[in-house]
Amino acid sequence: MVNKKYILAHDTGTGGNKAVLCDLRGQVLFSAYQSYGISYPQAEWVEQDPDELWEAVAATTRQVIQESGIDPREILGVGVSAQMWNTLPVDEKGRPLTKMLSWLDLRSVNQADRLNQGGMPAFLYQNTGNIPTAKDSIPKILWLKEERRQIWDRTAYLLDCKEYILFKLTGRIAIDWVGASVYFLFNPHTKKWSEEVCKELGIPLEKLPPAFPCTEVIGEISPEAARATGLAAGTPVVICAGDVAVAQTGAGANADGKVHLCIGTATWIGISTSTFRNNPVKPFWGLNHIDPKKFIIAGEMETGGGALMWFRDTLCQDEKRLAAEQGRSSYDLLTVMAEAVPPGSDRLLFLPWLSGERAPVLDHYARGGFIGLTMSHTKGHLARAVMEGVAYHLRWICEAMENIGFEIDSFNGIGGGCNSELWVQIISNVTGRPLRVVKDHLQAGAAGAALTVAVGLGIYPSVDEIDSLIEIDREVRPDGLHSKRYEALYQEYRQIYDLLVPVHQRLHQVP
Repeated sequence: MVNKKYILAHDTGTGGNKAVLCDLRGQVLFSAYQSYGISYPQAEWVEQDPDELWEAVAATTRQVIQESGIDPREILGVGVSAQMWNTLPVDEKGRPLTKMLSWLDLRSVNQADRLNQGGMPAFLYQNTGNIPTAKDSIPKILWLKEERRQIWDRTAYLLDCKEYILFKLTGRIAIDWVGASVYFLFNPHTKKWSEEVCKELGIPLEKLPPAFPCTEVIGEISPEAARATGLAAGTPVVICAGDVAVAQTGAGANADGKVHLCIGTATWIGISTSTFRNNPVKPFWGLNHIDPKKFIIAGEMETGGGALMWFRDTLCQDEKRLAAEQGRSSYDLLTVMAEAVPPGSDRLLFLPWLSGERAPVLDHYARGGFIGLTMSHTKGHLARAVMEGVAYHLRWICEAMENIGFEIDSFNGIGGGCNSELWVQIISNVTGRPLRVVKDHLQAGAAGAALTVAVGLGIYPSVDEIDSLIEIDREVRPDGLHSKRYEALYQEYRQIYDLLVPVHQRLHQVP
């Protein structure tokens, strides 16, 4: 009899898919990564090809199995995590009717503005604990209904990214409770789609996937998926959860009150809580947790790591070429440039609102910029200002979350931004909080998915057991040496947002 001692998990992100083969403690033994494209068909439209994502999942699965040399029958179970807040209409056979509307897409500003008028925001918050911006699912769904009627009439289900991958693996249409709560059409308390909200918005309940607990075994690898991936047909598939929830788990922050910070393309602070609390006017993400008795309240900034990526790709082509020639990361060169600049970047401020901003402002009109540029500023100043701008915004999120009753004493840090010792030190200094960098922080999302599978298959009795499995690599503490300077610059950062709100709204109206 084959000894089933491995779990295969996927982290299907915005820029690529990572497959990991883990042991039953969530330790990553082998991994493979494949990137894919993002298309921008017109201004503020952002799309991805769902089948290109599926092909990356299949290819990385085959690669991990081949490189590890294991018998696929040794894999106990499979789980998928993925980016969330995407919208993909499919027909009754699960075939995509359009490209996937990305979470970065802003085509539905008009629908979002309509949802934020009159008594609708309070109604949505009362029934779902959330209020949408143009980045969210409800406006995109309404855009499809209003602007693409022929597609809407053929739509059998409205899926997110992970749900399409699950369908390709198992042939089953389903969604987990976390993923459902992301639609903002789901009541996080009753764990059911909100009939009141769907009726009010004219969204048929039958177009929404059936919702299940995150640790539910949702199906098995189909013969077709087995041929595509190299997995054994019949291998159990746990429905798992999207990126925010598995990051909470993979960061070892499942216990009540524990906090994690993910510095990825999008950057967020997530808190595990058994008591649902949120800001009813400018709510954070109010999501279900992998633990069915808990919630995740998460304050997200749309472009944290994404802001540094934009800076590198737009203004640092020479550094990218040099890094490639030297066989090192281009982000390492940006860090070296930033280290040569004094804290505060000689009074240069960066506004990281490159794609609107979510927490704590719910403002899809906000836009980024540099404030205070002079001829004495160098590219190194700009690099450090980007890092500091993200840190200022994280402090703002922390303070807003504490205003509704949470305590944020420290963070467990994960994501690519944790590779930069300078950046995590800046974040610790600006926020005034210790940051504990998780060992294997780049694998935390995929490992969190694998450990969710382990809970679903009975290896661990609950998600709480997982926290003790997650190791901390190092702790970074605020040094306090430049706290007065950072305090003054942070206050200016806050005031600049308020001053620019009407400007950003007027700019949106310019033809």
